[in-house]
Amino acid sequence: MKKLSLIKYMAGLLMVSGAAAAADLGNGFIDHGVCSPVSSNKGATVATDADGNDMLVCILADYRGANGIYTVTPATGKQEFFALPFAPDASYAVFSSLYSSGNRYYSLHSSRLTEFDPAAKKFRVFPTHRGMGMAMTEADDGTIWTVTYPDSGLVGFHPETGRFRDFGPLRKESWAQYHRTIAADDAGWLYFGVGNTRAQLVAYHPENGKKVEVFPENERPEGACGVVFRAENGKVYGTVGPYYNQRDTTDAFARAKAIKPAPQWYEFHRGESRKIDGPPQITLRPVVTGSQGFYNYRMRDGWKVDLFNPVERRARFIDPQGKSVTFNMEYPSEGAHISTVAATSDGLITGGTSFPMRNYVYNPADGTMINRNGCVQWNTVLPWKNHVFVGGYNGGYLFDWRLDEKFDGIPRFAVQARGNPRYIAHAGKALIRPHVLKITPDGRHLLMGGTPEYGHTGGGLAVWDRESGDFSVVPNRDLIENQSVYALAMLPDGRIFGGTTVEAGTGGKVKSKEARFFQFDLASRRIVWSTVAVPGAGTIHDLTALPDGKILGIADKKEFFVFDPTSKQVVRRWNSGEYGLAAWQQGPRMFVRDGDDIYVLFKRHIVKVDPERGGFGAAVASPIEIHTGGDCLDGRIYFASGSRLYSCRLPDGGAAQSN
Repeated sequence: MKKLSLIKYMAGLLMVSGAAAAADLGNGFIDHGVCSPVSSNKGATVATDADGNDMLVCILADYRGANGIYTVTPATGKQEFFALPFAPDASYAVFSSLYSSGNRYYSLHSSRLTEFDPAAKKFRVFPTHRGMGMAMTEADDGTIWTVTYPDSGLVGFHPETGRFRDFGPLRKESWAQYHRTIAADDAGWLYFGVGNTRAQLVAYHPENGKKVEVFPENERPEGACGVVFRAENGKVYGTVGPYYNQRDTTDAFARAKAIKPAPQWYEFHRGESRKIDGPPQITLRPVVTGSQGFYNYRMRDGWKVDLFNPVERRARFIDPQGKSVTFNMEYPSEGAHISTVAATSDGLITGGTSFPMRNYVYNPADGTMINRNGCVQWNTVLPWKNHVFVGGYNGGYLFDWRLDEKFDGIPRFAVQARGNPRYIAHAGKALIRPHVLKITPDGRHLLMGGTPEYGHTGGGLAVWDRESGDFSVVPNRDLIENQSVYALAMLPDGRIFGGTTVEAGTGGKVKSKEARFFQFDLASRRIVWSTVAVPGAGTIHDLTALPDGKILGIADKKEFFVFDPTSKQVVRRWNSGEYGLAAWQQGPRMFVRDGDDIYVLFKRHIVKVDPERGGFGAAVASPIEIHTGGDCLDGRIYFASGSRLYSCRLPDGGAAQSN
């Protein structure tokens, strides 16, 4: 374990805005620095130090994943950061954590069960099957149990005896399984809920391996998740409902009881279940745990938590005499993952980051970087004239930011953004994760496509009429059933073409085999024609209109095609060849335009496209892996890798190469 000295490290990180340190990487590439040098809170709890003082313990994560534990003891004023003794894996993040009765803090991420002892300031780490903990509980005998994504794996650990058991996956589905709660009864049985494509409630006995599932296959609720709760009477109670991010078990139970219409509830004991009427009138057994939004701020030594915000690096406590004590939080961070990069009409580079959700603005003229609240994940960013339109996850939020007016900031909740940027509407369950945002040539209509809520298949298409103010969502039944709109191309004559993905909403089941290329009629709000442009492709990732009226597309990050709207035929097809896969983000910007010139951002190359010949022209190798693209400004292409913003000179010269 490594404890870091933080004073020097923090000197360049505390400013919300300031000059970004640029570094010339050679061959026309420049590193413009970290856009948002902060980490996100993946779970926080009050614990006790070696002297009996209350301390706040927090799991912090940057773009690499969860990478350490931050602690602050308000009575002594001491802050510390403890780096994890292994490299994090952002693919398997923290989705649950637990503070035990033995004063230990647990999480399972990066395929490792991690225990932190706040008194001894030490870690214990146990490698597990590949996955991440989605729900945790503490049994009566002190065993810490975790159920994992994606195959309902199970891990058990007894802190006092050191007995560690990895049961591996307990059940298989054709889709990734999500969980929110796990509970143990007083007879040694475990219970957990499954979602989101089809819900299930599962009972499992870890000593004899017996497993019982409540719902027959043909009766499993769709688009939902099971939840379970341990009561003081030794029994467990469960039901099925929406998939929620919950603060703790009390919050989860309150949400479950409030579901309308009221679902069927079950009582569990010794592996058996029975139906009961309505939400149970029970007292929950105290288990201090929750999902990725977990926090436990109940201090016991007279202090109170008044504010704890790692993203803004501010913590404030109230001492036993009522005096406020503020801390500038000191911790190292390599910054938040950059999710979008776009160039504005007034010469700036802007976009969003994820976990935490921030907005950054980089000024190439003076090298300054602004890092501020973004409220939602900026999946899609569309600069247009003096506007920047934003499509945000989770909920399909649409914002309008006017560059020629004062920036008022974005409040904590998106719907409260009534100034600049202005909240327009949100698409809701039909479209929670935007993948494409385009405007019609006349500037009147904005179209946003993407995937639906967790566990569902087939997304809607949002349409905003900027003249009338009307915002509506075309349902999936009027589009390509069980697919979602992923790419759009607007032709000068007003015709709209698009491409789909067969991918479902998170945790959902794929129900189609091939993505489709389609024509959308704005007047009737319906798809009037569709075809398979690239046989076997699952996603058409990006489209752009060519000067001759044709459309250039890319599917599955490597298959290029040119479509002729007149003949309604694909007239050219080729693949990426030696360049491999194009750089991808949730709102793909694989095609970067500089007037009529079109470039593609591959993971290790930036390449000019020659749609006339069906191949590539000038290319430049990137010294870093390209994660997020991309836009062109003043002869440079801007892109991101991890948390850092980069740019390179436009490639030029060279003959086209067919593939």
